[in-house]
Amino acid sequence: MMQPSRGTQRRIPLRTLAACFLVTGLACAAIPRAQAADAEPYPSRPLRIVVPTAPGPGDVAARYFGRRLSEALGQPVTIENRPGASYNIASEVVAKAPADGYTLLYTGSVVTLLPSVLGQVAVDPVAAFAPVIKLLDVPLVIVVNPALGVRTLGELLALAAKRPGQIAYATPGVGTVPHLSATMIAQRAGVDLLHVPYVNVGQALKDTLSGEVPVYLNFLVTLEAHIKSGALRPLAAASTRRLHALPDVPSLAELGFKDAAFDPWLGIFAPRGTPREIVERLNREFAKILLQADTREQLAAFGMEPLGSTPERFGADVREAVARWPAIVRAAGIRRE
Repeated sequence: MMQPSRGTQRRIPLRTLAACFLVTGLACAAIPRAQAADAEPYPSRPLRIVVPTAPGPGDVAARYFGRRLSEALGQPVTIENRPGASYNIASEVVAKAPADGYTLLYTGSVVTLLPSVLGQVAVDPVAAFAPVIKLLDVPLVIVVNPALGVRTLGELLALAAKRPGQIAYATPGVGTVPHLSATMIAQRAGVDLLHVPYVNVGQALKDTLSGEVPVYLNFLVTLEAHIKSGALRPLAAASTRRLHALPDVPSLAELGFKDAAFDPWLGIFAPRGTPREIVERLNREFAKILLQADTREQLAAFGMEPLGSTPERFGADVREAVARWPAIVRAAGIRRE
């Protein structure tokens, strides 16, 4: 059948064209609405919080926040322990998870240090994560088994000078903040200490209590009960100031080791690309939990102090720390073991 020539094609009235465009426009506009109606509100299923330590003293605060977040969101929140590689394994799990707000990372300031220690093996927190909130100040403490026979940091270092390479100390792993602090103390004092890194902080604690590894640097939350019982003796707070929980224990800064004094934190991250509205919702919920009186009482019992931050402020702190660590690590001479 012959098609009409260009000059003989029948014209469609403008009124009819306008009606077609109107119908088409309404149909297109309805598509996003239908998709939005089909999308489930967040959260509509269980969440998981990945923790870089084994079950035990190191994850008690994570479990507390998991319970409170579950109450706030009306969804189950599970804690998934993924220890190893100086906390890097947990970071890898979350970095590879869908950016949908259902997988979160509960970790410490060590994530900003690892790129300087482990190189490309480490997960880059700036590139891999969406910061949610800086939750807690988590002080470090240097403790010894009383059987070692030292009562001060000075006495420990004097003993190490007499027994080079024989005084062992435990940390949560190579390249962690406790490892860096101990390395800088030994460097400044001119002594040789034997580093024993642990994946399982529960085992590290057990070995310190038995005296197999007589010195331990870790977070107060894992040590406080044993300090109170007298099973472990605190020598110094590895921080810039004395701790509220241990007011009679000197800080590294006041003992002349300011460069080895750090103030670590714990925070919550989501995978990079998590929608902004979900990050902000999680930030609000965690901030509300931090403000509650019973939370503050519980954190004090853990030897921790609440912090809180906006996602933007937290992100700026992370970027600043990542940029600052390389020079410190080079000065300390830390290398992956």
